[in-house]
Amino acid sequence: MKQLLCTFMLAVAALVGSAPLAAAQTLEAIESRGKVLIAIDTAVPPYGMLDENMQPVGYDVDMAKMIAQDLGVELEIVPVTGPNRIAYLESNRADMVISTFGVTPERAKTVNFTIPYGANQIWIFGQKGEAASSIADLSGKPVAVVRGSIQDNVVTRMLPDAVIRRYEDDATAATAFLSGQVPFIATGTLIGDKLVARDTENYERKLLLGLNPYSIGLRKGDLEFLHLINTFIYSYRLGGQLNELSKKWIGAELGNLQSF
Repeated sequence: MKQLLCTFMLAVAALVGSAPLAAAQTLEAIESRGKVLIAIDTAVPPYGMLDENMQPVGYDVDMAKMIAQDLGVELEIVPVTGPNRIAYLESNRADMVISTFGVTPERAKTVNFTIPYGANQIWIFGQKGEAASSIADLSGKPVAVVRGSIQDNVVTRMLPDAVIRRYEDDATAATAFLSGQVPFIATGTLIGDKLVARDTENYERKLLLGLNPYSIGLRKGDLEFLHLINTFIYSYRLGGQLNELSKKWIGAELGNLQSF
């Protein structure tokens, strides 16, 4: 029994002793290679997109540039999509994900999220003539959402009597809405306003559900690195850089961001 206890204590000590090293691995790797690998989806304007010279630009790109500068290293943008961004992070092909990454309980099981660096309003968009000025109006009505998204969580919580139609990505949800398969869609203003712009005579904003904050995604276990990036974001808030990014790319003041 004593031998078993000693073995157990040694194992615990080894785990505790190795924790600081694991937490510092990301920063050490970045400093060693002289550049930070930041995953960005360049097909989500105005957050990530390609300019006329096929160079990445946007809100998330500018955010990545600020972080690289404060880390004192070069920036390498790693192109990703919504479905594969976590895989790139977990497989060490990226040091972090800056890609309008909404915080959800499911994602938090595999990713460490920083404090938010921006936010997007979540609205119900719908066909003109369809009543949707209150939660009660949407009882029994079909509402399109992207499966597992912030919008999915918000609609599930706030509209328990709505008929939620879940789609695998923004494109298929938007197609279902525009083709008339569903009369309403819950999404952020960046996507929703573009849908309305296609046919302003038939579509409009209906009901504000709340804010969709987005954070930077980091690998689990890198707690020291998480604290460092949180400190960067906090300083950008206080210094006004995030508000300037919002005005530049979104065309509006950032407003107050909640932390967790």
